[in-house]
Formats: sequence, C-alpha cells, structure tokens
Amino acid sequence: MSQTRMGETLAPWWTGWLESCGVEAEWRDQAVRQACDACPKLITDMHYEARVQAVRTYYGRKLGRKIEKKEAQTIWLTEEQYMEVIPWWCATHTDCWEYFVKRWCNPEWQKTHDACQEQRLKMPGPAHHQGNRTLDEYATRWSWVHGGQPCPPLKAWAMAHKGKATSIEVDYNPEDPPEAYSNPTVHSRLSQYTKMAREVHGSEWDPSTEDLDGEIIMRTQLREEMEAKLREQEAMYQARLQEQQVRYNARLQEEVQRQMQSMF
Repeated sequence: MSQTRMGETLAPWWTGWLESCGVEAEWRDQAVRQACDACPKLITDMHYEARVQAVRTYYGRKLGRKIEKKEAQTIWLTEEQYMEVIPWWCATHTDCWEYFVKRWCNPEWQKTHDACQEQRLKMPGPAHHQGNRTLDEYATRWSWVHGGQPCPPLKAWAMAHKGKATSIEVDYNPEDPPEAYSNPTVHSRLSQYTKMAREVHGSEWDPSTEDLDGEIIMRTQLREEMEAKLREQEAMYQARLQEQQVRYNARLQEEVQRQMQSMF
C-alpha cells in the first residue's frame, strides 16, 4: 500500500476519533495532517526498527549490556535469539514474528541490507527527503501542504533534496546555491539540466513549471559521461607526466652522482 493510500485510509479514523474527543475543527485538521504524515512512515519502517529494537532488548535482558541504536544496527542475532525477545505487540502472533526473523536471518536479505547501508555511507549527504514516498507521492503531499500549488516532477525532485514535503519552508528556487541542497551534486545536475533545456527551449524556459524532458535528460547524462571520461583521461595524463618526471629526476640524480664519482 502506498503512503498516499495509507494516509487516505487513516484520515477518516483519526477525524472520527478526534471529533469524539471534542477537538476543535482547526486543531483537528492539523492533527489529522500530522498523523497521516507520520503513521505511514512508522508502519513501513516497522520491519527494520523491530529488528534493531530486538537486538537492543536481547543485549539488555540477556547480556546485561545497554547498546545504542547505531551499534544495534550492525549486530545480527540468531533465529533462536530473536525468538527470545518477541515484543509485546507481537506476543500473540508468533507466526508473524517468525516471518520477520526468517527474513532477517536470510543471507541474501542481509547481503542486500549491508550493500544498501554501505552505499548510503558513501554519499556526501542524505540521498533525499522523500522517505518511502515515490516522487509523485512527494509532489502530491507537498502540493497538499502548500495549498494546492502545482508541483511538476523536476520541482518535486529538487525539493526532495532540500527537505520534507510536509515542511512549509521547503520550496524551489532555480537561483538557490549548492548548500541549499542535502547533496552538493544535486545543484550541479539541476544546473546542467536547466542550461541544456534552455538551449533547446529558449532562455525563458522555467524549470519550476515545466515537466521533465526525456531527451534532455539523456543529453545531460551523455554530457556527464563525456566529462567524466575527460576528467579520467586528464588524471591519467597527469599521472603519466608525474611518473615521467620522477624517472627523469632519478636519472638526473644518478648522472650527477656518476659525474661526481668520476671527478674524484
């Protein structure tokens, strides 16, 4: 179930419950909005958070050692150990907990998990602020929070690298500097795309209102690949020059020493 669909499912329940509690309409709408934003993320993250909490619980109860979440994320228990710390919310549904445990203990799942974690650690900044939302869902949420303002794909992609869709401070400005984004490479990609799009569509082309152009994306990618190859070739050329210089200096030093020895 998508987060948008999940939010639509939760909203009526929250609204009815808040009405029964006598919450005023203006506060009720705000509370429902917050719940619809937070609950889907909590539900989709439950599978991962449950494993980390199980590790912390096992170390606390069985080993008498308190560990932080960051450390627990790197520790893997055995199936038997996971089964010793079934959380209260799953105590009457051990078959569900067993399903989680078998998945956590699957070598392929662990391998994928570790690979994704390593990839995230290599990033100079957060990948994005979409959470588990697709780009379309991020755009829909941002538009809803900002009074129905249109949010084309390029604008959504840019803002997803600036902050959460629910933040009223997040907006897109083509003139924003690199530090406005969570990852410095985002600014360069947007600049390259915008520059090429204006070469094709004219100087008045506005990235904040236009849809993505597949042809321009391909051209931008090709240009990035060509520039990367040129940088690689330049680096190789400089490395060869440096190596030749080192060899030349070594031969020169040997020749100087030989000449000095012949003089004496």
